[in-house]
Amino acid sequence: MARHLVSLLVAVLLTTAGCATHRTVHGTGSVHRLTTEGGFWVIRSDDGTTYDPIGSLSPEFQQEGLRVKFEGEFKPDVVSTHMAGTMIQIVKIQRLQ
Repeated sequence: MARHLVSLLVAVLLTTAGCATHRTVHGTGSVHRLTTEGGFWVIRSDDGTTYDPIGSLSPEFQQEGLRVKFEGEFKPDVVSTHMAGTMIQIVKIQRLQ
């Protein structure tokens, strides 16, 4: 009985070890406006990854080439017609000088 309990515990730990409920990204990059689908704003991080903020960016950050530091939460269950990058919910964003 104890061996079955240990086996069950190991199986549960192995299947849930990679499950993160809130994966986040932190980075710096530049804001860009893409013109497809009527136009929308993305953040292109310094490592070349493009992030598509859910609900667009606040108006104060909608400036072509603006350098920003940002934190976002990945939203793999959200889809968009933009098809321009990884969907994220912006948690924090600030201008860089």
